[in-house]
Amino acid sequence: MLKPSGMRLLAFLGTSVLALLFAQHALVHRTERSDAAMMRSAEELAARWYSIIEERKDSAGIEREVQRTIPFAGMIGVEWSPFTTTLGSLDAKRTAANPRFAALLVRWLHDAGVDSTSTVGILLSGSFPSLGIAALAAAQTIGTHVVIISSLGASSYGANQPGATWIDIESWLARDGGLQYRSTMVTMGAEGDSGGGLPEEGIALLCDAAARNGVALSVFPSFEQSIRVKEELLTSAHIDLLVNIGGNQTSLGTCRHSSSLPTGLVRRRLYCSDTGRGLIERCATRGLPVIHLLNIKALASRYGLPLLPSVEESTGVGDVFYATTIHRAPLLLILFVLAGLLALCLPPRSRRDSMGCR
Repeated sequence: MLKPSGMRLLAFLGTSVLALLFAQHALVHRTERSDAAMMRSAEELAARWYSIIEERKDSAGIEREVQRTIPFAGMIGVEWSPFTTTLGSLDAKRTAANPRFAALLVRWLHDAGVDSTSTVGILLSGSFPSLGIAALAAAQTIGTHVVIISSLGASSYGANQPGATWIDIESWLARDGGLQYRSTMVTMGAEGDSGGGLPEEGIALLCDAAARNGVALSVFPSFEQSIRVKEELLTSAHIDLLVNIGGNQTSLGTCRHSSSLPTGLVRRRLYCSDTGRGLIERCATRGLPVIHLLNIKALASRYGLPLLPSVEESTGVGDVFYATTIHRAPLLLILFVLAGLLALCLPPRSRRDSMGCR
């Protein structure tokens, strides 16, 4: 048989469980965001653009290595091509091929204060073409001004198919999908942002892609000059926010912090004085908010988006469209009452000991 003190503790535990269940349901509210309609519009636009890319690849006879049953399989490239820069994760590329990222980007842009009067800088690697499309769909839905700096080299399963580089994708969408933006500057990417490490065949393919799309490739004599020219372009455009997609070397930099940059919406300053710091840190050091899209599976998990989306749920579910409000004052009152009940439930000696009495 339980002692009185044990009975009191048991009653306390039961009361605590009930109180916390009440707090969860009554004090924590999920409400749809006021910009949910705009978020859904961006998602629909991204999905339409994904379909256009699939159709253009099929009509051009560009073969796929992934199964067609994968949602938006046309957004996924091949494991290797002559202008593949690094090894990439097929799982990450499948996770990224979800138009709901466009809705998430609208959320982040609005949370950072971006509207139709703002200017957004977008650093866009060919490694994640689906996220590049999502970012442009979000920007176009909001109506913001955009400055795009893109690079054509791509990691495995990105925009690394001959005939379907990022600049081809951009041209297709401008011609067939109503895309209102075009890249202001285009580089090769890869080592040094100038095609370092790529075979001659890969460099020739990138030059051909630029030529057929009427684009001049920017090639710099050094990595440092590439960063400097890009930074000057972003500064002269007076951007209000920077979006980075993928791992272009000028975006991440070569400093000791480059591999540990926070992802998602980053509104705090990142202080780094290293000479090798990239454009993300240079902009964040000036106080600009940054949206950094890398480590995609972790980002998807954070916002309830599916990993490896299925055909049945290709756009994902979760908290993207909702805001959570916690009523803190009643919650603190409940915790205060529970603390008082715990003090009453303790045996007299334990109560004195907890008060510092010996």
